[in-house]
Amino acid sequence: MSSRIARILIPVLIAAPVWGADAPDSSGKATIAAVWKFQKMDFHYFGRTSRYSCDGMSDKVRALLTRMGARRDMKLLTYGCEYGRIRLEGMNPGLSLEFWAPFPAAADKAAPGANSNVIDARYESFAFQQDVFRGLDIGDCELVEEFAHQILSKFATRAVAQNIACVPYQHEAGSYRLSGEVLKAVKRPDDAAGRGDRVP
Repeated sequence: MSSRIARILIPVLIAAPVWGADAPDSSGKATIAAVWKFQKMDFHYFGRTSRYSCDGMSDKVRALLTRMGARRDMKLLTYGCEYGRIRLEGMNPGLSLEFWAPFPAAADKAAPGANSNVIDARYESFAFQQDVFRGLDIGDCELVEEFAHQILSKFATRAVAQNIACVPYQHEAGSYRLSGEVLKAVKRPDDAAGRGDRVP
């Protein structure tokens, strides 16, 4: 084989696909088969530093769930709220949550409460830390801590790292970072109007 022919063939051989590997989507990341799993739970906030109104608590938790890949048709019902000017002392708002989150289709734990419709999903990085542009400040330290303890396990995650040091009653003294990768549904072009977020 002449050197000229070799220069033509070698790039073709290198570029040949490896069959059987996870298929990458348009972003270049590998996708996996997943299903939507229904989650229903109560979220109790035990923070001693920051206090939240019902609307404030609901907005914060909804934003965290959305960033973790929960579907947009989630339901959040608050309790322990103010009634007019009356507030029960020692109580913080709580939430009853209903939402759908992606889980690997092949995982045993995806079976209870999972829908049979298979979707494409991929692991994407997430990080919760002080970031005013994303609606989190230092006063949300205990809220993120409770989210990690109570809600994080309801998602398919990997490589999770927690560095949370909240200081009770000292609003500016704590620090927190909760990061890792979470499984999120891949949006197809025909999902632009939100059809991919409907209850299956």
